[in-house]
Formats: sequence, C-alpha cells, structure tokens
Amino acid sequence: MGLSSKTRHLLASLIAMAFLVVWLCATNARAQELSDIPAAFVETGIGARSVAMAGAVTARSMGAESIFWNPAGLEGSETPREFTATYGDQMGLVPYSALSGAIRMNGGYTLGVGLIYSGDEVLTETTALVGVSRAILTTPWLPATHISAGASARTRWASFGGNAGTEEQVSGSALGFSLDLGLLVPLTESVVVAARARDLVGSLKWNSSTSGAYDESVPATVAFGLMVSPREAVSLELDLDKSLRQDNPDRLMAGAEVRVFDVASLRGGYVRDLPPGELEEYTLGAGASIPVGSTTFSVDFAYVFGYLENTMRFSLRVAL
Repeated sequence: MGLSSKTRHLLASLIAMAFLVVWLCATNARAQELSDIPAAFVETGIGARSVAMAGAVTARSMGAESIFWNPAGLEGSETPREFTATYGDQMGLVPYSALSGAIRMNGGYTLGVGLIYSGDEVLTETTALVGVSRAILTTPWLPATHISAGASARTRWASFGGNAGTEEQVSGSALGFSLDLGLLVPLTESVVVAARARDLVGSLKWNSSTSGAYDESVPATVAFGLMVSPREAVSLELDLDKSLRQDNPDRLMAGAEVRVFDVASLRGGYVRDLPPGELEEYTLGAGASIPVGSTTFSVDFAYVFGYLENTMRFSLRVAL
C-alpha cells in the first residue's frame, strides 16, 4: 500500500527543511573565525534535569527548560505555565545562573523565554532567548500523536575588563544574535526522534580596546536525538551533536531517567567526544516533585564528574 498524499507532502517538507538547515549551518561554519576570547559564551549545561542526563535531551519535551536545548520541546509542557531557575558554580570560580519560563497561548502556541547569566567583573556574559513552539501536524502513521516544531532567537552581550587594572588592560564589549530551530517527530507511542539546529545565521560584534571593532560568526551546530520509553516510568535517550567544523569534535551523549512513584526521578548520563578526545564525563542526578494545590514544586540536583573538575547543578521548577 502506497503512502497517502498527506504523508508524502509531510515527508517532502521535512526533507526540504533538513536540507535548508544543513545548508545554513554549513554556510555559517565556513565563515567562522577564532575569537580573541576563545571560551566566550560557552554553555556549561543548563537545568539540573538536563545536565543529569548529560545533555541527552534533544528528543524530550522538557517544558520551559527546552528553550535552552530544543525549542520544539516547549510545546510539551504539561501545565499552562512553568518556570525554572538553575544555579551552578564552575570550578569554584564562575557563578552560572539561568531562568526560563513557558506559557501556553491561544491557537496552540507555547511561548518560551530564557536568560543565562555568568561571570564577574573580569568577564560578564548574558544570553536572552525568546522562542515559540507548536504542534504542526498530526502524525499520519500514529493519529494519537503530533509533530512539533519550534524556533527561538538568541541575543548575546558581554563586557570584559571592568575590574581595576593597568593602562595595558584589555577591555571591551560584545553584542550578537542567532536563531535556533527544532523538530520532534514521534515514530511510535514509545519512540521519538528529533533534530535541533543552533546558532543559524548567528554573529557577534566585538569592540575591544586593543583590537578595535570586528565581527565574528557564531559556529552553528546540529544535534539529532532518539528517545525510547520501554516502560511508562523509564526513558532512554541517545544524542549526537554533530560538529560542522573540522577542528571541533562530534559529541555523543546518552542519558536515562527512571520515575519513582510519580514523585521522584533518578537520572544518569554519559558524554564523550567522537573520536575520543579530551571530553569524557559521567553524570548523576535526582529530583522530587511536591504538589501544593494546583501548583507543583520540583527540586532537581545534578552532579557532573567532569574532565576538569566535578561540578553541581541545582534547579527549582514551578508548574502552575
């Protein structure tokens, strides 16, 4: 039996979207230059739930937290309103905080916002995100589910050299924008595949006291995820973060979550460079949810056995 015209149209649209994303990423990758601050805007993991699964969350609907990982997952928020806050301390030196929110709107849309702040007077970095997601089509081969798509815009700004120093001290600022796209496609009731493209057509404009003003394109990345739920309380995910630059390695991430009595969760993960390189980390975490009337409070914890230093993440989530 052949495919219906609706299914053929869907597959053609998905293929066209995939080619567009790869072309944009490849174009952006060729334009990439090396920054005068190589570690600028490095995201070290946002949200204790996601970090505890080693970042293998591309194919998961994480609600408000999805604004940082895959905007298509915003649509999967279980409540009309959700807010999260995360705190971590990188190597005991750099405080790292993030806030996010998701609100279900009319017309089937879910609006998401996010804010990441890190650094001190030497180097301060802030990233703001605004995104939207929606169920775009009922899955032809699985009528009880739907395909979700999402997009988000990122604004980055930074300042450095604000601390007291000598006349030779380098100081300056940066401002930039980029675009993320995401897609979630259920294959069966227990299997979901996903794709995410980050920092499409992204750029940063730096202004340095030593180098003057210069532009830098942000390296685009693509990620593919596969999530399998062999049982209702168990989910497993495998992600591939594909590098589009020869000098950056691919990254493989695996994560697992087990829910206990619907009020607690145990999580673990593993991430490494491909081919094997510097990065190889293990993660563990747990979370608990407490309903209070129509509001649910959740507390999550993650511990990363890092290749530089072990770190912790704490998150608070409020679902209304």
